[in-house]
Amino acid sequence: MASALAGNRLMTSVASKQTQCPRCLQHNGRVVDGHRSVCQHCSKSLRRVYQFCWACRREWPRTGSQAQGHACTLPNCALRAALLSEERIIDPKSAAFSCPFFRACPNCKELMTHNGVGCRFVTCPSCATEFCFRCLHEECSLEDEDAESFLYEDEEDEEETIETCFIVDNSEALQSL
Repeated sequence: MASALAGNRLMTSVASKQTQCPRCLQHNGRVVDGHRSVCQHCSKSLRRVYQFCWACRREWPRTGSQAQGHACTLPNCALRAALLSEERIIDPKSAAFSCPFFRACPNCKELMTHNGVGCRFVTCPSCATEFCFRCLHEECSLEDEDAESFLYEDEEDEEETIETCFIVDNSEALQSL
C-alpha cells in the first residue's frame, strides 16, 4: 500500500486504497480511475463488472457519457461524500464534540460545519434556520449537566414531553438526497 507521512498524519494513496462496496458492504472495492471503484465480489455474483463511486458510495452509471468518465457525475456526489465522511469533531471543549464534522441543514440541505466555538446551535447561512448541531432539532435544551433534552408537545395530551437528545449521524440527510 503506497503511503506518505505528511506532518503527523499518515496519507494513503487513493489508487492503492480498498474501499467499501455500497452493495455488499465488503471492503474489497479497488479504485481503478478517479472516483470509480470495482467490487470483485459483486462483479462475480452479478456476472458483470460492478462499478461504484467510492466517494458517494453509489453505483457508477452503466450507460452514456457518464459511464466513461473518471469523475463522478451523480447528483450531489460531493455533498453525499462529505456527509458519509468518518471525520468527527475531536475538540473535547467544543459544544459539538464527537459530532460528524459535516452536517446538512435540516431545512435546505446546505453543507456546513461547527466552528468549535460557542454553543451547539448553528444558523444556516443559506436559509437562516437555527438548529442544534448535535441532534439536528430546532429546539433542544439542557436538562442538567449530563443529559440533553428535546422538548415537544404531545398532540393528544397537550403536555410537554422530554426526550433525551443524542448525537445523530447523517443518515436522515442522506436519505433525502
